[in-house]
Amino acid sequence: MNQLKEQLTKLQPNGYILLHGMKGFGRSCLAASTLNDVDFVRKEFNNEVYWIKFGYKRSIEEETLIQLIRLYHLVKNLEILPLSPQSEIKGSLIHFLKDYFNKHPNALLILDDVWDRSIIEAFDFECKTLVISTNREYLWGKRPSVIRLNDGFTEAETLGLFAKVLDTEVESLPQEAKQIHAECKGMPLLISMFSAQFEEFKHDMRISSKRWRYYLESLKKHDKKTRVIKDFWDIQKGIFDTCIQQLSVEMRNLYEELVIFREDVNITPETLKILWEENPYRVEEMMLDLCHKSLAAKEWNDKLNSYIYGVHDLLLCHLREKFSPDDIIEKHKSLIKKYHEYSNGDFSKLPGDNYSYSYIGYHLEQARMYDEFPRIYLDFDFIESAIIYSGLNNLLIDFNIYKKYITKDHDSVYELRFHDLEKFLEEQSSIIAEHRRKRCLDIVQIAMNHPYQGYVKDTAMKLAEERSNCLYILHDKKSQNMDMPMSEEMSTEVVTTCFTHDPDQILFGNKVGEIYSWDSVNKRQTLFSGHSKMSCIKKIVVSSDGDCFLSLDDQGIVRLFKLSDDEDEQDKCIPPKQKQDFWQGIYTSEIPHDHSSMKFSVPEQIILDMVFAYDNSRVVACTDKGMIVVWDRFGNMKWQCHYPNGNSYLKYVAFTTESNLLHVMDEVNGVLISYNRTDKDYKYLSQYNPNLEGKKIIFFRNAPEQTNSLLIVTEKKAVYVKFFVSTNSLMHLSMHSYKKQVRATVEDEKTVFVCASLTNDGQYIVLADSSGFINVWDAEGGFQSAVVTYKSRVSSLDTYWMKEGYHIICGSQNRLLHKWKLPVEGTCLTTKKPLFDAKVQKFGSEPDVIVTETLSNTIVVLNNDVKVAETEPINGKINNLILHEGTIIYVTDKGMVNIFDIKSKQSTPALQFSSSVELIKILDLKSDVDNNYVIICRESKENLRVWKTGKISYLVLNAGYVISIHKIDEENLVTVTKNGVITVWRVDGTNWIPIDQVKIGNSITSSSSCLSYQKNYLIVLNENGCVVVYKLYNQTITFPPNIKVTEYCRKIYSHKLRCCEISQNEKYLAIGFENGHISIIDVSMTSEICQLHFHTDPVTQLNWAPSSIEVPILLSVSSDEIVWWNIILAMNSSKKKKSGMNRSISTPFPNGDKMDDSLCMSTSQSVDSGMYEMQSENSGTSNVGYDSTKFWKSKKGKDPKHPALLAVVELSSNFFAKVCVSADFTRFVTVDIYGSISTFTLCGYN
Repeated sequence: MNQLKEQLTKLQPNGYILLHGMKGFGRSCLAASTLNDVDFVRKEFNNEVYWIKFGYKRSIEEETLIQLIRLYHLVKNLEILPLSPQSEIKGSLIHFLKDYFNKHPNALLILDDVWDRSIIEAFDFECKTLVISTNREYLWGKRPSVIRLNDGFTEAETLGLFAKVLDTEVESLPQEAKQIHAECKGMPLLISMFSAQFEEFKHDMRISSKRWRYYLESLKKHDKKTRVIKDFWDIQKGIFDTCIQQLSVEMRNLYEELVIFREDVNITPETLKILWEENPYRVEEMMLDLCHKSLAAKEWNDKLNSYIYGVHDLLLCHLREKFSPDDIIEKHKSLIKKYHEYSNGDFSKLPGDNYSYSYIGYHLEQARMYDEFPRIYLDFDFIESAIIYSGLNNLLIDFNIYKKYITKDHDSVYELRFHDLEKFLEEQSSIIAEHRRKRCLDIVQIAMNHPYQGYVKDTAMKLAEERSNCLYILHDKKSQNMDMPMSEEMSTEVVTTCFTHDPDQILFGNKVGEIYSWDSVNKRQTLFSGHSKMSCIKKIVVSSDGDCFLSLDDQGIVRLFKLSDDEDEQDKCIPPKQKQDFWQGIYTSEIPHDHSSMKFSVPEQIILDMVFAYDNSRVVACTDKGMIVVWDRFGNMKWQCHYPNGNSYLKYVAFTTESNLLHVMDEVNGVLISYNRTDKDYKYLSQYNPNLEGKKIIFFRNAPEQTNSLLIVTEKKAVYVKFFVSTNSLMHLSMHSYKKQVRATVEDEKTVFVCASLTNDGQYIVLADSSGFINVWDAEGGFQSAVVTYKSRVSSLDTYWMKEGYHIICGSQNRLLHKWKLPVEGTCLTTKKPLFDAKVQKFGSEPDVIVTETLSNTIVVLNNDVKVAETEPINGKINNLILHEGTIIYVTDKGMVNIFDIKSKQSTPALQFSSSVELIKILDLKSDVDNNYVIICRESKENLRVWKTGKISYLVLNAGYVISIHKIDEENLVTVTKNGVITVWRVDGTNWIPIDQVKIGNSITSSSSCLSYQKNYLIVLNENGCVVVYKLYNQTITFPPNIKVTEYCRKIYSHKLRCCEISQNEKYLAIGFENGHISIIDVSMTSEICQLHFHTDPVTQLNWAPSSIEVPILLSVSSDEIVWWNIILAMNSSKKKKSGMNRSISTPFPNGDKMDDSLCMSTSQSVDSGMYEMQSENSGTSNVGYDSTKFWKSKKGKDPKHPALLAVVELSSNFFAKVCVSADFTRFVTVDIYGSISTFTLCGYN
């Protein structure tokens, strides 16, 4: 109404406004309601409004003349017109009316139900004109202001009308009233007809909901036996036919093709291009014509960058009645045939139009083309495309609906294939959904790692062998995943989760004020709306009876929703909102339905937390300004209290002792305040300071199964607070003491807890941290390590106790819902940081040697998965271990550096420090003994401690705070200090002689470095984003020749640097960033040639393949995945992206001799210094020859958008994200948090 009033205010003489839409959507009612404003009509139109309503029964000429006469009557109020020929009457009338409106420029002429262009021409009196019509084209050339009506009444307007005719209040209407409004889609004509019917039975409908349910079911089924629906269809059928008859025969036939679509679906031009076999631009023009005639509607979809179209479900229902069942079957067959022609028989090549993959199963079933189901739905290419374009859940829904057809009516062979495929999709759902999100989904690669033999693995291996131009990775894992969650992909991002009383029904909230109930068995979601679309759902709490829930948004509004047990909902078709990823409502009101039954708020304050009382009869909330409020479930305030501290920020609220004690947590002051319940209200009881002032609190609740206990979780620790109460002789309660116990803490300073939960029995605390781990702690076990660890970066947590004897943990991550099973009995301890190192052998050679710490605090040596040696239990925590030839050097938190000889199985102490050693490096230097390695440790901020064979230990004084050490040759080393000092040392026995030194700059903090394979370049990364490249060269004017260091170039980046590595041929430098990006620098040109964008977590490791394969292959590692890149493909891509780096500063390289090319390749400094030096002198790359080059050159990217990306493999749960690589770049080994060894090899490499 406001929009129409605003347009009428702006309307000028000779201007037009068009109220456009289907009949029955209240166009005339809107105009009448707007013009009921007497003051508005007097001000804008001088009380001159002339309303002409056109009919359909007469010819257009006759109807035009009659209405001209009527308008003449209205302006002249004449009883009798003079008789004359018809043409003369019409001409005279038009002349008179033009003259009249020219003298009355502010008069408003309303032309209602215009159904022919000639009406506009006849009534063009150059006055202010409001036109009501279903056809926009009648005003072609008039440039009207168009107000489109597709959504009709708002929910509030409908409920107000129902309440009025029933002589009751809106609050007294049952839930079915809102559902009837939704089924009517707000259509005023239909709602008005129902209102009239309701009035006839108002006494019954005020006291019972049975008749409401009867009308609701009739609406859903379009049951014409119901009087209202029959009368409505009798009216609407003629209206629809009139609109359709306006179309040309060709356009009418095309319009009738739309009968195959389901109600409320979004249809794109790409879909119609196939259906109508037309150019997409021609399709848009044709649809525009239908929209102008109110036979369809369109919207712009920002996510699709396309127009979308919809046909009202009443029009679709009307169209279906025009055709026999056989006709409709043929129309579905026709679409399938056109799909077949479009994709050349390969249904994985259907358009990504937000429709085809979502509804291909529906059209196949309607066409009764059942034999096509197994061919399509068991095809891996189709499965991959269907997941990419419509989501994994949509595919699983189709599997559930069309199982009979996919299995060829339960054929045993096809049933085995079906169940194997379904199991694979469900068990690998988290990886599949995450790779879909990252746009790197390769279903064959994931299926190759499926742990079970059968159709899935066999098909994947066969396809991998056939696709020889693609890189596929084989994964050999020595134990099963202990933490693999069951994951489901939602249609929206999830920010908070909560179990209902059914473990298969989970409530979740999103960032646009919506709450959904997810049925994980039937794969159906139910929407609960009521919060503002501008709000984010913060918390959901289900009542102990399970009949309702509370939700809180970030605007401080609490709403109460009822939970339904309607079994009929399971039989309903899944709505397009769930089936189509980028669905948006076309015939839905811009004002969302309010499904809530009550709203709770505190004026001018923000509610920060809320909870039910134990008996669910009360709702309590606390605010940002220190207010505590208690309501009953009907919204009546029962008690309120303002905490006297002026700057109180009451973050959380909880009940204990069956709601007799009320507790709130003041986050600003770090104070726990308690209140005691009396007969009518709550009285202040006590307060306690647990020393949490200024700490961000993320979780607060009572401890189940425990009296007088609360759990408080901050970003850094979880604390149990137990309080003790007593009662005096007057039965007055007092709280006399508190006991605080720390139950869990974060493991490093950079990590924080992000969310938490407590199991229903109070036995386990579940904590998720910012490093991407979920740790489960024994709530009663005191402060110790977690009992189990899961890997997932979740934003919310909840738990559920199963009668079978285990807990379910639910967490949300982006659009994923994860569930883990936590058994109470037999929960095993895990190591979150299993240190390991490995000597990974080349392809076809002897077995790998892997050393890893165990749960028993020993180090075990594995050869071909057989234990060959193991240390005794080690005193203290193992902080580092390094495999070097036949020994293991390990360091404990007590400062011990020990050497374990694998052959003799004996440990020998080497060095003892007063505290833990942070830097340790093993290097082979020139010596007069066979075993010539040295152990170098940082002893203090300025000195290095060196151990060498023969139990000799010595100090290197004034070396600075060394962060990295690199071997140049057997006599020379280079060190880099934290303050950016680079020193070249000549080692002569126990003497370290500095022969050159440079400083990066003032106020520099260096973080890491790497030395090139040929020892010509040293790259230093600094915390300010500066990358400095140095050139190393021999100065031959001295004897012996000295190695000098000079700056080659430097670059500044805005993102934090994490690691770097230079290729063996010193041609390319790769730099990994905190944000997951990788920059590739051409060393000779000192310029960036491309950026690689894929990782979303920090890049922790970079490795280049041997240069002898003649292809620049790069391996990058993050906490979640390993990625193989071909840099040439990125350079060749026309879509390469330029870096936002600052200008480079280059220093010319002075004359000097080149370094010796025969020296061994250094281990990348992008991982800890404990990695085995895989490409050592004894395992050089000379054997990497022509076959390897041919293998890598044949590999192409699988996605044109990521041309350089060859393969992605998800890493098992790990903490260090460390991968050991073989010298020939064919084998890759890592160890997860459970100690399980994963070996990745190249498929098809021979």
